[in-house]
Amino acid sequence: GTQPSRVPVTPGAAVAAYAAPHLGFRYTVGLVNQAGKAEPVDPDRDFRKGECVQMEVESNQSGYLYVLSKQSSGGWKPMFPAPEMPDESNVADPGQKVRVPKDYCFEINDPPGTETLFVMLSRSPSDFFELYDAIKLPPNATSNQVQLADARVVNSAVEKMAKTFGTRDLVIKKVTPAAGKQDTDYSVYVVNGSDKPSSTIVKKIEIRHR
Repeated sequence: GTQPSRVPVTPGAAVAAYAAPHLGFRYTVGLVNQAGKAEPVDPDRDFRKGECVQMEVESNQSGYLYVLSKQSSGGWKPMFPAPEMPDESNVADPGQKVRVPKDYCFEINDPPGTETLFVMLSRSPSDFFELYDAIKLPPNATSNQVQLADARVVNSAVEKMAKTFGTRDLVIKKVTPAAGKQDTDYSVYVVNGSDKPSSTIVKKIEIRHR
């Protein structure tokens, strides 16, 4: 909390102290090839079984980043930070590109349908304490115990965040590369369009599997 460019972690601090005008982030969905490199693709494309995807997120303000995927059972699985990587920092600085999952990719499997990702960027510690506690791996628990014990807590925290912050005032802009452009982008920008400063924004992202 002593670094000037980062948000100080002060439990119980007022949300207003962390609010910022037009809080937002950019995300890009990448298709991982056999060489392990992620190539940006249109997030609205139809993905196929066996394809592996990553997501790159970049915020315009310092904050804390969370990414979860919704399982077929209806529960949410933490992807960033993940119980398998309890020491990995989820602090995002402006202009810093965060890759999710960092060293892996999200494989598309049957049955066909829609995969849902939940992305949350928060500048206020008080906004994510419950979610943070649900995701982090207890020091004396196994990964199986975490998945079973924390599933309901994670679900409750996600639904609370979605209800509290929802999609209100969000401006979403998709950038599609022009014809003939070699360096593709396919970025999607999610920004709080209100003039009222905010401390947290959330976005549900759907990935179609056919």
